[in-house]
Formats: sequence, structure tokens, C-alpha cells
Amino acid sequence: MDLQHFLYLAATVVFAVACRTFNNRYIQKLGWIALLGASYMGGYFLTGSHMAGIFGIALWFMLPWLEIVGRVRQLRFPIRSEVKHRFPPSREIFPDLDALSTETEEAGFQEAGDTGWKWSETDHFMRLFYHSELRTQASIALAQQGEFGFSYVTLTSRTASGVNYTTTNYPFAPTMQFSPGQHVNRHTHADSMADLVASHQQFMAKQGITQADLAQLDTEELPAYIEKDMSAQIDHNITIGVIEPAGEGEFRYSWRGCFYLWFQVVKDMIRV
Repeated sequence: MDLQHFLYLAATVVFAVACRTFNNRYIQKLGWIALLGASYMGGYFLTGSHMAGIFGIALWFMLPWLEIVGRVRQLRFPIRSEVKHRFPPSREIFPDLDALSTETEEAGFQEAGDTGWKWSETDHFMRLFYHSELRTQASIALAQQGEFGFSYVTLTSRTASGVNYTTTNYPFAPTMQFSPGQHVNRHTHADSMADLVASHQQFMAKQGITQADLAQLDTEELPAYIEKDMSAQIDHNITIGVIEPAGEGEFRYSWRGCFYLWFQVVKDMIRV
């Protein structure tokens, strides 16, 4: 690689990193494309082969597979998780909790309590809210694993027949398939709670769900609904082979499940 090629490569990498610092998702997409371009240039400039450049791009899509096979496949998860009262995390751990709670209440929701559960190495905290007029449950959640953590907001409406409709800004691809009674609308770039509520209403309208179809929920039972939803999803994924029992009330990802996870990650990489 000569100096000119090195400068081209360095400029592309700097451009890619700069684009990723913007909040605009389209500029972030441009940064991701530039990073792939830099990977191609690196392989091509070093070897003079276009195949090496293509291999440089392919490495980005193979890295998640190594993580899935080397770590996730070895993990064990509980088939049944108890969702129970939790004290909220400290402001240092979850600094946005109060602001998000205020915004949720301003959207017409009333706080219904704090709850949570532990899933393998990940602690989940969730503050629950309910909007009786919309018959919709809201939750502000924090998933924390060691030093890494992320928060997200979810809205769920349930019909009298037991089908639920969920809108969420959960930032990652789903790790399991949803059960037939779970319909999910991902709105990862929601600007506010009002934006998320509007997206949720539009989602249900497209599904043909009206206010009269929704069940009025008992706020004391909201944690039980969450626990029931998780159990239904796990049972469904065992049935279709994405996960498999691993003894003593635990499950792990099957090889089919590993491919499912990898495909989900790749879809998110392309989408981002």
C-alpha cells in the first residue's frame, strides 16, 4: 500500500467515524456505507485483489457469527422468569428514568409500579404505566449486563381474546420469534413519547383494531401479563426449534436459533 492509498483509506475511515457521531440516521447510514467501503479499500490496496476487498466487507458480517457460536450458544437461560417488584436503579445507572417517567405521565399515563427480572447475565428493570382511556400499558425499561446497559420504551395494548399489539423503540433485533398472539411494531427512531403513542395508534389501525376491541387491564396484574408474554414466547420458540431445553428449567439456542440470531443481526446491520 503506497502513501496515496493510505491517505484515501484514512480519509474514508475518518469520514465514516464522523458520520456515525451524528444523530441523523441517514447520515449514520452513510457512515456505515463508508466503513464498508474502507474495508473493501483496505483489502484491495493490500493485495491488489477485488476478492480480498469483498472479503474485507464480509468480515463485518461474520464477526456476529463468531460471537453467537463462541458465547451465546454456551449461555443458559431460565424457561420461566419471575417478574416481581424491584427498586429503581440509582440515578448514576439510569439517569434518564425521571425524565422519561415525567414525559410518559404528560402523555396521559399513570405510574403503576416498578418491577423486573433477571435473565441469565442480564438484569431487567421496568417501570410500568397505564392509560385507562387508551387501554394501553407503557413501560420504561433498562437492560443491564455488567458495565453495558441500554434503555427502551414499550407500549402494549391487549385485546379481550388475549392478542397483544406492541410498539417499541427497542434498539436491537428481536432475539426470538414472537408467538402468534404477539404483534410487534418497531419504531426505533421515536423522537418522543407522543411520537411513540402516535406510531402505536397507527399500527393498531392498520391491524384493524379499534378501542372497543381492547381489554381494560387491572394495573395490579401488569407484571403478570409481562410474565405470561415471556412464557408464551419461550414456549413458541421451543416448539419451532429456535431454542431447546437444556435441563433443570433452562434453555439454550439451538443451531437453528444461532442462524436465526445471526440473520437478525445482519438485517439490523443492513438497516442501520
